Amino acid sequence: MQRRVIHRREAGWDGVPVEGYRPGAAVGVERHTIVGGRKTDPNAPGPKMELRYFELQAGAVSRLEKHEHEHYVIVRVGEGYAIVGDQVSAIGPGDVIYVGPLEVHQFVNRGSAPFGFFCMVDACRDFSQEPSAEDIARLEASPAGAIAKPFAVPPPAKR
Repeated sequence: MQRRVIHRREAGWDGVPVEGYRPGAAVGVERHTIVGGRKTDPNAPGPKMELRYFELQAGAVSRLEKHEHEHYVIVRVGEGYAIVGDQVSAIGPGDVIYVGPLEVHQFVNRGSAPFGFFCMVDACRDFSQEPSAEDIARLEASPAGAIAKPFAVPPPAKR
């Protein structure tokens, strides 16, 4: 049963474990799955959406990836860059970012303090994909190429 109210605590949320992408995969990146969780069947009980919070320490980045589902990001604290496709934008608290299906994307902490953001996705969704060689070449030739760190985080686990 999903709790209706989840209280914020100094280091996360009440009863919500701190995770990474996977054990040992991303030093400096925390993930908190606040509401819901991944599902394989859309009719399974529980929330149909998943709300996560990511926090990147100074110098850290999220994984450069793409996937078939869209998602929404809302910056909570700190300063970062949003790389979406071949575009890069400086972002900060309150900014909202839309990532469409199969758009290569990455979030980069551009400050000395933690950079944290909420991410909303469907609970029943595909898994992340590694960008293709063509995606990487297009990114590196774009303005975002100066900011992106394509190989800073290990690729998603093979499924």
